[in-house]
Amino acid sequence: MLLQELLDALGGIHISGNPQVRISGLSCDSRRVRAGDLFVALRGQHTDGAMFIREAVDRGAVALAGEQAGEAGTGIPTLQVADARQFLSEAARLLFDDPAAHLQLVAVTGTNGKTTTAFLMDAIFRQAGLRACLVGTLGMRIGERPFPSAHTTPEAVELTSFLRQALRAKCTHGILEVSSHALALKRVYGMRFAIGVFTNLTPEHLDFHADMESYYQAKRLLFSPAGGNGIRASVINIDDACGRRLAAEAGGRITRYGRDAAAEIHVLRSSTRITGTDLDLATPAGELSIRTRLAGQPNIYNIMAAAGAALELGIDPGHIRAGIESLTGVPGRLELVDAGQDFTVIVDFAHTPDALEKLLETVRALTPGRRITVFGCGGDRDRTKRPVMGEIAARLSDFVIATSDNPRTEDPGAILREIEPGLKRGPASYRLQPDRRAALRCALEAARTGDVVLVAGKGHENYQIVGTQVLPFEDRAVVQELIHQLRQDQGDRTRGELHQ
Repeated sequence: MLLQELLDALGGIHISGNPQVRISGLSCDSRRVRAGDLFVALRGQHTDGAMFIREAVDRGAVALAGEQAGEAGTGIPTLQVADARQFLSEAARLLFDDPAAHLQLVAVTGTNGKTTTAFLMDAIFRQAGLRACLVGTLGMRIGERPFPSAHTTPEAVELTSFLRQALRAKCTHGILEVSSHALALKRVYGMRFAIGVFTNLTPEHLDFHADMESYYQAKRLLFSPAGGNGIRASVINIDDACGRRLAAEAGGRITRYGRDAAAEIHVLRSSTRITGTDLDLATPAGELSIRTRLAGQPNIYNIMAAAGAALELGIDPGHIRAGIESLTGVPGRLELVDAGQDFTVIVDFAHTPDALEKLLETVRALTPGRRITVFGCGGDRDRTKRPVMGEIAARLSDFVIATSDNPRTEDPGAILREIEPGLKRGPASYRLQPDRRAALRCALEAARTGDVVLVAGKGHENYQIVGTQVLPFEDRAVVQELIHQLRQDQGDRTRGELHQ
């Protein structure tokens, strides 16, 4: 594409230099610039892309764009744009021929439940015989082919390029988890979505958003003309206070879901156990009876969200039921770890106060034994939630081991000291153990027959960020290893006693 064509399509952009240069790609990361790229300098929380213009030029950038006049003496055309992030999204759509406009995309946003709802939608699409792509916390996927991603919702260039690949791979549908960061930073600005799903809103990312109102307004962009997403229909949880507000503000066609009988999709009957749920839903297409391997009240909401989106897309209720029932689980979401032990171990991604509380309430209702909880709070992130999560864990557990999550550049001991005031407010006994492996061993050693060990916070993650290092660490694998190790240690002790 000629740079002039881009200017003609977008309009209102000041250029210095020759607009007849041909651009073959787009990048906002100077380290990934290739010959022929247009480099867009974005201002981030910690760095300014303008600092890396020279590196981008050295790597072969043939044009530049940014909110400032640019670096003098680069010798290549420079665009001065009013909003570099919006420009990046718009330019990506033009360069990749707007693939979202040719796909039926479901965008799922909210604090909790996005990943499971997305996996449910993917399973429904499969049962309906539809080829779909998926974008979210666990990476990107076209059919069975995985694509790594560093963010829940990638930057506009990576995301639009991926959707272009999905279109070429004959996908007709797709599911995207859309984070508040992605909305606030305009990664999906102007991207066309058929359906928008809102799951809930609880305190999270307040290190990025100024307050809960700013957080809500970021989420609301998906459903607002200001986001340019052109959503055909919205599926909104009205049991959530922010969901009720959004349903009143969003406009257009809305399918509401919740336990409230006024909702178009609501629960008629439900029975849940640690191994699954039996559920009867009222829907606009009639009653839908589901027997699923997904357990707990949060998953009932995820199922309603996915069913609502699928119905809005015109998918047959039989395929919806079959898809939901085919999903046996989601990595790191209320995931049972079975290494032959006589107690239950559950690994879950719960890393917000609301998610931890719902997880513990779910387990409390479904299991009779003691609840032993291992959790931590990430470093360099919202500090206000630390004592709150401590109080929740101590109130709903019998024994709590507070440990490191991803401490990043913070002192793990300092994080635990900020969690501890909350722990002191609950009835549970507790221990502070900054070493996550040691904390898991402590929990497993304490467990008796019929107890439940809850490992919260990291879920599917196979790493731990300590300082600036990314170290291998996966809760599920470490738990299995420790259980086998403890069993072996017990066997060694028994044999030793027999020989005494």
